[in-house]
Amino acid sequence: MGQKLKSSKGEISISNFQGRIRLRWRHAGERYSLNLPHAYLPENLHHGTVKATEIKLDVIRGCFDPSLEKYKPEIIVKPKAFKQVEVPVTTAKTQSPTLLHELVTNFNDWCANIRNVDIENSIDYLYTRRLLEKWVNIPIDQVAQKLNGENWAVTTYNRRLGYLNTFFAWLVSRKVIELNPLQDVCRKREKKRKKNPRRIPLEETEILTFLEAIKNNTYCQPSSAVKHSYYYPCLSFIFYTGVRNAEAIGLRVRHVDFDSKTVEISEAFARTIKGTNHAARIQKGTKMENVRYLPLTDELFSLLEYQLNDKTSDEFVFPSPTGLCIDDKMLQRRVIKPVLKELGFDDRDLYAARRSFGTRAIQQGMPLTDVAYLMGHSTIETASRNYVHVGKPAIALPAININKKSKSN
Repeated sequence: MGQKLKSSKGEISISNFQGRIRLRWRHAGERYSLNLPHAYLPENLHHGTVKATEIKLDVIRGCFDPSLEKYKPEIIVKPKAFKQVEVPVTTAKTQSPTLLHELVTNFNDWCANIRNVDIENSIDYLYTRRLLEKWVNIPIDQVAQKLNGENWAVTTYNRRLGYLNTFFAWLVSRKVIELNPLQDVCRKREKKRKKNPRRIPLEETEILTFLEAIKNNTYCQPSSAVKHSYYYPCLSFIFYTGVRNAEAIGLRVRHVDFDSKTVEISEAFARTIKGTNHAARIQKGTKMENVRYLPLTDELFSLLEYQLNDKTSDEFVFPSPTGLCIDDKMLQRRVIKPVLKELGFDDRDLYAARRSFGTRAIQQGMPLTDVAYLMGHSTIETASRNYVHVGKPAIALPAININKKSKSN
C-alpha cells in the first residue's frame, strides 16, 4: 500500500506521502505535486482519482491553474468533540421574602448588643420576641396586618409597634432587609382611658389614717409572725416621695446622703416575667434611665437614720424580714389590702401612693417642672396628662392691657 501506483507517461501519479495521498505530475516542463488531506487507504483512493481527473480536464481545456489554488481541497475543520454539559433552564430569580420567624436570632442579637437588655427578664422585649416566634411563615411585609389583628389595648399596640419599628430600622441599617415595613405606620390614638379605680389617689387624711394603722398594727393578726409595723418605714417613704415601687424596694444604703440631706434615685430592683420575689428580680436603672435627688424632710431623715443603723453600703434600706428584697405583690395581698378593707377604703394598689404624691404636689401649687423631676418623668407632659385637670369652666378671658401701649408712646 505504501508503493507508488504505476502510471503511463504524462499521467498523474497517486502516491503515499507520510500516510497521506499525494498527486504528482509534469506539465509544460514543470513538476507539480498536490497533497490531499486524506489518509492513504484503499477506501480513500477515489479522492485522488477524482482530483487527478479534474486536473487533466483543465490541461486539455487550457485552463490549468499553475498556482494549484484551484485544486487544493477545501479544508473542513472538524469540530473537536466535547462533553455536553447540561445547563439547567433558569428563569428570572425572585428573591424569597423574609419571614418573621426567621428574624428571632437577629432580635436576640439586637436586644443583647444594641439595646443592652436581658430579654429573658424584660417583659416587653420577651413578649415582642414571642410574637416573631408565633408568626411562622408570615412574610415581613404583612407585619402591620398581624399587629392590627392582635386583641391588645392601645398602649400595648403602640409599645409593640415601637419596639418592632426600631428593630426593623436596625435591620435596614445592617442590610438584612431592604425596607422597614413599619416606618410609615402611625401609632394608635388612645381613647380617653378609664381611671383604674385601684390607682385613684388617696386624700391626705386617708394616707395618714392608713399609715397610722400600719404603724400601730391596728389590724394585724396577733398570730402574725411579721407585724405590719415592720413595713411602716417603706410605705411611708413611698407615700412621702412618690417613688416607684421597684425604686423603693431597690434603694440601698449608699444612695442616702445625710450630709446633703438627699436620696439618690438611680436604680430599681425590678420584677421580671419570672415573678416578684427576690430571685426573680433584676437590678437595673430607673424606668426613664435618669437620676434624681430627692430632698429629705426632717421626718424622712429620722426614719432613714433609724433604718440605716448598722447596715453596710450595699444593703437594702428596706429589706424583707429575711434580709432579701420586699415582695410588693405579697405586701399588697397580705398587708395593704386587708388594712384598707378594715378602714372602709376602696381597694387600692401600692402604685396609688405615687398617684397620690403627684396629685398632692399639683394641688399645693408645685410647678410642673418640679413635679416631673421629683417623679422621674422624662418630660412634663406625663405630669400634665396625669395630674393636671380642669375642675371648672373658665368664667373670663385673659385681658390685654391697652394702657401699656399709651405708656410706651
